Amino acid sequence: MAYDTQELLSKAEKIIPEKKLVFIEDVAVFLGISTSTFYDHFPSESSDYKRIADLLNKNSVETKYELRNKWYESDNATLQVALMKLLSTDEERKKLNSSYVDVTSKDEKISTSTEEIASLIREAIEADDKEAD
Repeated sequence: MAYDTQELLSKAEKIIPEKKLVFIEDVAVFLGISTSTFYDHFPSESSDYKRIADLLNKNSVETKYELRNKWYESDNATLQVALMKLLSTDEERKKLNSSYVDVTSKDEKISTSTEEIASLIREAIEADDKEAD
């Protein structure tokens, strides 16, 4: 079945704000086409794709804004904590998070490079070998 790209674009521009869509996959579903057909008509480097992405992003930003406002006005403690976590500094967030686990060493990131891991393994093997002698 052949689709007209401009007709699909026109429909997308109508349904995105109407249905408050935020995902490309949802646009394809509401257009009644597969995701691969969507990308055939709207390659990611095309201006039409960018137009659709801008509309989706606008909906996403507006939705987040509305939710934050609802959370701010709410008396629900869970929503207030969620908002506080969004707005807080790292230190404040650590204090709020009851299950915070520091995966660093004295506030320095632990290195996980392959060379350093291999070096640690070699050192551990050598230490075991010395103990065995």
